[in-house]
Amino acid sequence: MVLCCTFTAAVPVHVDTSPPLAVSTEQSFIAELQKANGIVDRVKRTSPEVIQLMSQLREDLSPYEQTVIIDQLRQQFEASLLQGGVPPGMVPGLALMLAHNTVNDIQLVLAMRGGSIVVYFLGKTVKSIYALGQMITSGFMHAVFAAVIESMSRTSVVVNVYIRADEFNLRLLCLSKPQDKGRSIAVL
Repeated sequence: MVLCCTFTAAVPVHVDTSPPLAVSTEQSFIAELQKANGIVDRVKRTSPEVIQLMSQLREDLSPYEQTVIIDQLRQQFEASLLQGGVPPGMVPGLALMLAHNTVNDIQLVLAMRGGSIVVYFLGKTVKSIYALGQMITSGFMHAVFAAVIESMSRTSVVVNVYIRADEFNLRLLCLSKPQDKGRSIAVL
């Protein structure tokens, strides 16, 4: 008998701007982000090239091998996003972020307004949640979201991307706590 348990944790990543974006610009950003994510999700299921690249993903990839796969996925995602009508100024950053997410087993699941723009990323393992944290603390996510928002905004804005410590720690706790119930959880 095999018992399979899945534990996941959605981490809210906050994207604030100063001055605040107009509501219509925030809504456009969220719509384009979700559109791009949908296009990439479809490509990951239907493109033989992308499926072949994803089949190469495994635990023991060297940093060099990861970088090669990320770059190849980025190229595939860029072409698909442009073909899918995502504004060209948004494409390079979103394609690169979604390629990193794919390699690190992170999934963008929801974007919404909530005092700021809140983008929920789903990590299926402690390692993927840690990778998400690294993408934020390294400035990678800031660079992506700043470029995307600047491509949409008519004025210069300062972009701040962060995870609140209490939210991040709660998600890690959900994944690292000994599980004895055999239930699947999703924390939003």
